[in-house]
Amino acid sequence: VTGSSGARELVKEALERYGLGQLSAAQFALCDVIGRFQGPDRQWHTEGLRVLGDHEKPLLIQDLWKPREGFSRRLELRRRAEVEEMAARDVDTTTAGQGWVRGRERGWVHPQEP
Repeated sequence: VTGSSGARELVKEALERYGLGQLSAAQFALCDVIGRFQGPDRQWHTEGLRVLGDHEKPLLIQDLWKPREGFSRRLELRRRAEVEEMAARDVDTTTAGQGWVRGRERGWVHPQEP
């Protein structure tokens, strides 16, 4: 895996590495996740995520774009069905459609708390 590897290639590599190579890479999405560690036990709290396109270069994107201070970013492998379900129930109640609309245009999803 290199900086020029595409998201689909990273998904396939991760499935192989963790012994899940028999699963279809098409069932999974590589997500660019923004969040922060919170609380005394430093639990990860996701603020938003974006599904990367198959040919996007995740490692290059991480090098070139840094989240604002206090936040971190990481790559997560998630089932596509889970991400699609999150996007379907995402309702903007904070900004009345002003802030997250731009984020949705770029594919960002704000996960709701359980």
